[in-house]
Amino acid sequence: MDLFFSSLIIFLLRLADQSLGTFRALLVGKNRPIYAALIGLIESAIWIVAISQVVKDIDDPVLISAYASGFAAGTILGSYIERIVGVGNVVVRVFCPANSPSVAETLRENGHGVTVIDGEGKDGAVKIYLCVIARQKLKSVLSTIEEINPNAYITTDMANPTSLKK
Repeated sequence: MDLFFSSLIIFLLRLADQSLGTFRALLVGKNRPIYAALIGLIESAIWIVAISQVVKDIDDPVLISAYASGFAAGTILGSYIERIVGVGNVVVRVFCPANSPSVAETLRENGHGVTVIDGEGKDGAVKIYLCVIARQKLKSVLSTIEEINPNAYITTDMANPTSLKK
């Protein structure tokens, strides 16, 4: 029972610290260093406790497996947490024939800035709508676009705003 309990504790500690580590790395990539540093502080403290438990009985494959399994599960959990929190912005690009319904006005009425570009596609004139939004609003924006123009072709990318101020 003691081995099972120790393995469970190690797994949970590793799950927690790796989830935080994955989320921290994503925050660094999104230029949120203060939040990343605070998470790193907690993450490193948890890691020290977890590794010390494994090192006490380094020859036990069950404890090593619990440690490795917690790492793997924590990576997955950290990705889900980041997706739910939705830090950052996304660029939504909408491509549709020039004579199809415009998504710009409705998106603007909903408080989003939209840039419209006239273009030429394989089958003729197209409108390209560019909109930078918070990731948390992506589902709502995509739903709005689908409602107005269900045949629109949509792409998204992560936005990395850059300031020219020093």
